[in-house]
Amino acid sequence: MHIGAPKGASRLAQRIGRANHRMDDPSRAILVPANRFEVMECQAALDANYVGAQDSPPIGDGALDVLAQHVLGMACAEPFDADLLYEEVRSALPYHGLHRETFARIVDFVATGGYALRTYERYAKIRKAADGLYRLTHPDFARQYRLNLGTIVEMPMLKIRLVRPGRRSGPLRGGAVLGEVEEYFIEMLRPGDTFLFAGKVLRFEGLRENECVASAAYDSDPKIPSYAGGKFPLSTFLADGVRAMLDDAERRNLLPAAVREWLSLQAEHSHLPKRGELLVETFPLENRFYMVAYPFEGRLAHQTLGMLLTRRLERAGAQPTGFVSTDYSLAVWGLKDIGAMLASGELDLRALFDEDMLGDDLEAWLDESYMLKRTFRACATIAGLIERRFPGKEKTGRQMTVSADLIYDVLRSHEPDHVLLQATRADAASGLLDLARLGTMLTRIKGHLTHYRLDRVSPLAVPVLLEIGRESVDGGAGEAVLKQAVDELAAAVEMAETGKTEKETGA
Repeated sequence: MHIGAPKGASRLAQRIGRANHRMDDPSRAILVPANRFEVMECQAALDANYVGAQDSPPIGDGALDVLAQHVLGMACAEPFDADLLYEEVRSALPYHGLHRETFARIVDFVATGGYALRTYERYAKIRKAADGLYRLTHPDFARQYRLNLGTIVEMPMLKIRLVRPGRRSGPLRGGAVLGEVEEYFIEMLRPGDTFLFAGKVLRFEGLRENECVASAAYDSDPKIPSYAGGKFPLSTFLADGVRAMLDDAERRNLLPAAVREWLSLQAEHSHLPKRGELLVETFPLENRFYMVAYPFEGRLAHQTLGMLLTRRLERAGAQPTGFVSTDYSLAVWGLKDIGAMLASGELDLRALFDEDMLGDDLEAWLDESYMLKRTFRACATIAGLIERRFPGKEKTGRQMTVSADLIYDVLRSHEPDHVLLQATRADAASGLLDLARLGTMLTRIKGHLTHYRLDRVSPLAVPVLLEIGRESVDGGAGEAVLKQAVDELAAAVEMAETGKTEKETGA
């Protein structure tokens, strides 16, 4: 039984194929989608399976941090000639286009740490000898290499300890430990921010060693922890399949009755997006004004788009207060009526989704966020710049973060073109940000933007709105606030069946 959407046709075939554990017996599976969008995604995956289509991503360029680890590994095995090693590396497809200059910078990084770090002996791991071969500078580096070998970096976890409100220092004995959360989520919080954990709304009080200190709180809009395991993006193949299904009445008729009814309501009261079109809906809901877009490009690309859109809306005076994304859609909300601003011309929809957001807006956001620092820590660990394991001891995740942040700040200030910073940006662009896919989407929708200004929530917008505060809350006031929000949303959804729309089509 496969719970949820597969995110990829090839991934689904692989999961079903290995489930039976018998070589000569065909595998069978039952797909259990979690919402109506996932019904369409599952159907697109099954359609692909019937025709034998595969949607594995193309082989990308080889990672530079992995190459640095390989260079050090070769030195641990035996002395090596840089020219011969370069030709050997280029024989691997991911590194076929590797420039000789880039390879030389990698070798120099392993040998010295780079310009900004070359005065520190602990970064000088190899040295070119008189015979022209590179050798280890000390046998201890081989032992360290074996202890830290690998390209899978564990996501650091922090314990959540419950304390009295306002208590950020002093002994922490007596406070209950509620569980663990990934460190990168906590790093995005500021003291006073609220988040949901273990069915409770908590206020972030601060960090102490390897623990997150939090107190009980009540908030109708707490942040929801996210985890790396839930970040598999929707494949481009299935995304296009879902868009094609929405644009094809005959294929929609083959869907289950509940999904057909849902899509019919959407077509009646708003609009079903065409295959090459980006639908943008705006509507009020209680004390907020929402803008929901349906790019169908996967959660990672939508999260990046949400960050960049909120920056543009802030500059335009729309006063955005948050956003949430799924694999299919993105919702942004704020204090000003975004639909009215678009209708009056105060906001330009084409300018809002212009490709230039991947320029200065992206750079400014990356400079302000922790994302590059988190990515740098992973790259530095793989490349061997910072090491977690030592003979007889091991660094905590917090210690790794401190070490990586210090080096990152030094390199940003004194050697901004350092090869490891280059690797960090490349990893972030292809992984956490999915910039290539976002750029392709912005190009595809240019001239194909459609805005519908609604007076209430549309049926298609319901799944993404339910992502806001979807966990239950324990406690009196918090439970009452969440129940009220759910009741209001349910009433709005019911009223959507009789809603009216005002259509505006962008050029």
